[in-house]
Amino acid sequence: MNSSLLRRLTLYLIFIISSPAALAVDSITFTSGAPLDEYQPRVIVLILTEAFARHDIKFSAVHLPSLRSLAKANSGEFDGELHRVANLNQITNNQYPNLIKVETKLLSVDLTVFTKKKLSIVNWADLGRYNIAYHRGRNNVAKLLANSVITGKIYKVKSDRQAFGMLAAGRVDAVISEKITGHEIINTNIRFEHIVESKILHRSDIHSYTHHKHKKILPRLVKTLNEMKQSGRFEQIKQQALKNHITSPEY
Repeated sequence: MNSSLLRRLTLYLIFIISSPAALAVDSITFTSGAPLDEYQPRVIVLILTEAFARHDIKFSAVHLPSLRSLAKANSGEFDGELHRVANLNQITNNQYPNLIKVETKLLSVDLTVFTKKKLSIVNWADLGRYNIAYHRGRNNVAKLLANSVITGKIYKVKSDRQAFGMLAAGRVDAVISEKITGHEIINTNIRFEHIVESKILHRSDIHSYTHHKHKKILPRLVKTLNEMKQSGRFEQIKQQALKNHITSPEY
């Protein structure tokens, strides 16, 4: 075999090996610990759908309860986890070792305290004397609260909306949620109209995580996501997600 033919064959094999077909991937499904109509999932589903489509891979997401979502993604039953904080492995003591972080940051979100009246809250320690509700499965909230002395009761509930319902009914003094999610919930139900933003306490960077069986895809995915970010496509998608949110009241 002459050197020219050998070189062409080598290049062909490299192309085949690096293509989506060689990886036997034509569709990928991530789980989400939050309903898909909430802010984080809305934005990230749009981003990943476009990013994977650029590699001829169909992307979809399903909502499961938060802890079950992590467990199903870690087991490999699903292909990854849609949105988690950047330090997931650290705050969970590496409880989900099969999940690999997609290194491109997708969002930053502000953990915010919501109350029915303005409370004197400057930091996490100031929450100690209040009864608090938050969405179960927010591992970063659990970790931050664990580092403070809390004398009030802490309620871990199945959704942000349930937490806001408890606050509206006077069953808790405060809710910890994400700023945009919290305001969207307040604006969709008249019974939440007296709830106000009291204090932003923490900013978290949000990443997707993929099961390690797809680690060969990661370099190409990260490259595409970075290109989308640099081109301004990320910001366009964020604005689209905010615009598409349904804000009609629920009575």
